[in-house]
Amino acid sequence: MKAIEVKTLSKWYGSARGVEDLSFSIEKGEIFGYLGPNGSGKTTTIRCLMGLLRPTSGDCCILGERIVPGRATQHTHIGYLPGEFRIWPRLTARRSLGILAGLGNGKNISKRQEELAERLDLNLDRRVRTLSKGNRQKVGVLYAFQHQPDVLILDEPTIGLDPLVRQVVLELIREAAQAGATVLLSSHDLSEVAAVCGRAAILREGRLNELAPISKIVQQGRRRLKVWFAEGTQVPSLPVDKLPGVRLIQQEPESLHLAYQGSIDPVLKWLAQYPVDRISTPQTSLEEAFIQYYNKNQPLGVKKHRDSEPKEAAHEQ
Repeated sequence: MKAIEVKTLSKWYGSARGVEDLSFSIEKGEIFGYLGPNGSGKTTTIRCLMGLLRPTSGDCCILGERIVPGRATQHTHIGYLPGEFRIWPRLTARRSLGILAGLGNGKNISKRQEELAERLDLNLDRRVRTLSKGNRQKVGVLYAFQHQPDVLILDEPTIGLDPLVRQVVLELIREAAQAGATVLLSSHDLSEVAAVCGRAAILREGRLNELAPISKIVQQGRRRLKVWFAEGTQVPSLPVDKLPGVRLIQQEPESLHLAYQGSIDPVLKWLAQYPVDRISTPQTSLEEAFIQYYNKNQPLGVKKHRDSEPKEAAHEQ
């Protein structure tokens, strides 16, 4: 049995396309990346999976059960973190999470809450309105994980978090999958998805552009490399004729900033001729990583629409 199935799913907002004819499935215990820029249809798909939107056509299934809009299908088995998580501002984080756990039939989770709060460095006894944006996001992460669900649907779970806490969240995702949970991870951060996912789907303008191993997807875009040379070394000129697929972004008195596609091996062999002080690999945005892939796979005659759904809010007061 597939843990998550999306079958020829389409959702239109009047004449604007949210998603069209999407089909994919996710195995039990798999961490599956769901990628695409703003307006590509990621949130539309997730809201259909949660029964928060009624599809124009097609079906979604979770743990073998067809999702019926408005009926909270399988919600007791799902850990859900929406893209904009908001809860009761006057209540403490602990009280809010307790109410939400009760709505989802979560029982005996106090020990789990304390463990997660410690790992996330979160004070559960502060009122939500006094928390920073990052700490409110931690509350959302705790909400998704506190009842140890069979399925996790996470929409940008690390947004607003500092690098150390982001690593904790990625560890929680890995641990959940190792325990048998299935994870759908929607993100703009290619490096984040590459760190935990085996496969990913790429959306573009509401359509499935690709479904492939993450290693293949990462190879599609240009990645960056910044190289500092030893003091007193004349910075060499980039031999573009000998390094196809490599281009110069910026040259400074002591460094080169390069972009490359494919294997890094030819670049490193060229650099080995010179006294290099250090190398860094600046983070690549999703849009930057996939721009060549998108251009290569742009279908002809496709009318562009933006995902026009309103921004979602979960558990507002």
